[in-house]
Amino acid sequence: MRIAKTATSVIAAGMLAGAGVMALAAPAHAAPCGWQGDGTQDYNHCGDTNVMLTVEHVFGDDDHFCARPGMNNINAGNSPYNTWRTVYAYYDGGPANCFYGWYR
Repeated sequence: MRIAKTATSVIAAGMLAGAGVMALAAPAHAAPCGWQGDGTQDYNHCGDTNVMLTVEHVFGDDDHFCARPGMNNINAGNSPYNTWRTVYAYYDGGPANCFYGWYR
């Protein structure tokens, strides 16, 4: 009886410890930093300040977009383009602390 009680206690402690580790793990759905490449036209900026992105289009005419920290939909709001035109966006060390939106 004593062995069964001890085994039950050890199993319960192991389950609680495992639950604690699971609670500390990062969510599996967290978006990676940068261009999402999933057809959404989203760019996840992981920094603390606004930064200027270079935005590539189907026809090769690159533009610039100032992104805020967090997820940015490149073709939302004041976009001069339809969503299908943007093929990639990246930060290449351009100016920081810009004003959110498109630059031509």
